[in-house]
Amino acid sequence: MSRLRRSAPLLLSFLLALIARPLPGQEPTPLGFSPAARAPHLDAERKAQAVPTADNARKWLRTITAEPHPAGSPADEKTAKFVRDRLVEWGWKAEIVPYEVLLNQPSAPPTLGIDRPDALDLDIDEEPIATDKDSANSNAFPPFHGFGVSGSASGQVVYANYGKPEDFKQLEDLGIDVRDKIVLCRYGGLFRGLKVLNAQRRGAKGILIYSDPGDDGFAKGDVYPDGPFRPDSAVQRGSVQFLSLGPGDPSTPNGPSIAGAARLPIDVRFGFPLQFDEQVKEWEAKTGLKRHEYFATIPSIPIGYRAANELLTRLAGANAPNGWQGGLPTAYHVGPGPAEATMTVSTEYKVRTIWNVIAVLPGSVEPDRWVMLGNHRDAWVHGAVDPGSGTAATLETCRALGKAVKDGWKPRRTILYASWDAEEYGLIGSTEWAEQFAADVDRKAALMLNVDSAVSGPELSASGVPSLRDLVLDAAATVTDARTGRPLRDIWLSARRSGWVSSSPLVLADPFWARNGQPAKPLGFVPQMGPLGSGSDYTAFLDHLGVPAMDVDFSGKYGVYHSIYDDFNWMEKFGDPEFLTHATAARLYTAILMRAAGAEVLPFRFTAYADALRGYVDELRLMHVRQVRKAATPPADENFEGLPALADAVLAFDAEARALDAALVAVANQDGARPEKLEALNEALTRIERAFLLPEGLPGRTWFKHGVYAPGLTTGYASWPLPAIREGIELNKPDLVKTGVPATVQAIARASAAIHQAAAIATQP
Repeated sequence: MSRLRRSAPLLLSFLLALIARPLPGQEPTPLGFSPAARAPHLDAERKAQAVPTADNARKWLRTITAEPHPAGSPADEKTAKFVRDRLVEWGWKAEIVPYEVLLNQPSAPPTLGIDRPDALDLDIDEEPIATDKDSANSNAFPPFHGFGVSGSASGQVVYANYGKPEDFKQLEDLGIDVRDKIVLCRYGGLFRGLKVLNAQRRGAKGILIYSDPGDDGFAKGDVYPDGPFRPDSAVQRGSVQFLSLGPGDPSTPNGPSIAGAARLPIDVRFGFPLQFDEQVKEWEAKTGLKRHEYFATIPSIPIGYRAANELLTRLAGANAPNGWQGGLPTAYHVGPGPAEATMTVSTEYKVRTIWNVIAVLPGSVEPDRWVMLGNHRDAWVHGAVDPGSGTAATLETCRALGKAVKDGWKPRRTILYASWDAEEYGLIGSTEWAEQFAADVDRKAALMLNVDSAVSGPELSASGVPSLRDLVLDAAATVTDARTGRPLRDIWLSARRSGWVSSSPLVLADPFWARNGQPAKPLGFVPQMGPLGSGSDYTAFLDHLGVPAMDVDFSGKYGVYHSIYDDFNWMEKFGDPEFLTHATAARLYTAILMRAAGAEVLPFRFTAYADALRGYVDELRLMHVRQVRKAATPPADENFEGLPALADAVLAFDAEARALDAALVAVANQDGARPEKLEALNEALTRIERAFLLPEGLPGRTWFKHGVYAPGLTTGYASWPLPAIREGIELNKPDLVKTGVPATVQAIARASAAIHQAAAIATQP
């Protein structure tokens, strides 16, 4: 045996030790509690976690989903009153907070027909299922897009894959112009509103958006009612607002929809003037907006894959490019023609009332500091998963918290629960409330737990700012998965580690990060929550106001999103038959909130944030290198301008984060900290996330202000971390990169300074 072979085990042990990173849960728990406070808190927490039950969750979901309750409807108001009354019953101070906002509703069912090569009226309604009475409810909206426009369109059909900008570019490369055509594209890849925007920018007359079985239908498994996936008539309703440009009531873009607010001129059929050029010019001059870049201008209809198949089988032209073939049993062609179609949409706009429910459990020591829990209540139809499961789980959480207070637990901070309305149209209830109370939110909000679709299966999923990771996993260690008997924390960490093993590079010590003659420190396995973009009610709080936010749910095989089949029967058969996961979710949320509201020191940790920032910079590096290598003569220096300064800012943040985390552990390990010190420290910790805000916002969409997190300009949902830089790289606009780097560096430096200030307070006697 050679010397090298004999030393290999020792070398491997050394390398494993080198790349190992401390995992959450390796310091005394619960985070932020002094030794004397830990046992009493854990006792109160255990009692509270015993309160949520599967039977109660089932009961709340059955009530909430009894009838369709889209925003602004009488059934929607009924659910608001139900939620308010339960909260009051459980000891919360609760009220309904209404807003008057612009919403559209269908005034007649849409129609779709094939004109050529043969005439055929297409049935685009969802088929009732004999074993599911809710699927036959006549009060359900027909196939419909919130914030879509009325109108008719006729023309040749062109298939455009997911309707991404790069998909339209591929069509152009094939010599296909979608001008005056009807675009057919499938759901997925980006927010549906951006599909409409991309089509209308290229002159399309209308757009049909269908759910392909390759994405959530029979190609994934058995379809409803025999399985959890999408049947052929199911449609995905939804909003076609241009979400990545800003959420909320589109008629009040400059502030909340409150009495006396300036409202844009509206139109009953189109939302805003559209039909006559002079009206549009007058509207644009008055508002300072570009009508076609602000709101839909072409009619759109969501359809099922049964109707889409009739169109796809009649399309000729080139075979669809690589990656465009879906799950239907036909070769996909892009057209145009010979398929020609006619579509009609009838919708009515008016200012309608929506109803948020806001409730509090007052804090005993820091009553003016909020720990927030939010879930939206409105649904396109019944909404058993989206969002009824979230409402059922958070109601059980609120019941548990109310019982804990009645039993003597005193939250240090105020817990604020919000049941938001009109989320489905464009995060309207939460955005209008956040804008109205922006000063209070900035001054008081410590963090936010957002819950949307709490349960579509058994798998824990967590996204959020990295400073909240340890809080989530610390709480998850106390909750046992009812089906496996394992702590949720262990299950989540195991899944993240498996993902890391399959995707991590062989060389972990990147010399780019080396400084001062010292080798770069390998990252190794660093479990991270997913980055937040948009698409749910945390958006106004994180992206606009800088409140640390997390979104925690349980996911699974869910193919009936935004269809009439997302109902109680689907949940009882496939999503969570015993409602054990609903109760598990409520226990997890209870633990997170009790720890965040009860800890003497807010349970933030920032080392994970530094690790995440380094990962985001590496993503930008890789994107840029791939981009420049496409050039015929790639530059010798493959780094983008300002990259070293960005990396230095991240490394400086890393050093400050580690110092603060150590100081926070030291403070929490001591009994008897001065109240004044704790108050000052918690205030300083609250300001750290705010420091990432860009004073001028992102270029071209100034409502989004966070320097680390924002939805992608061309994605709507998915996050583009470090967005001021990433947008420039994604769009190949060096000028945006040039201005985005210093703005981002300054934001990270401000956060580093805020961390330094918090550490200085923490290390005081």
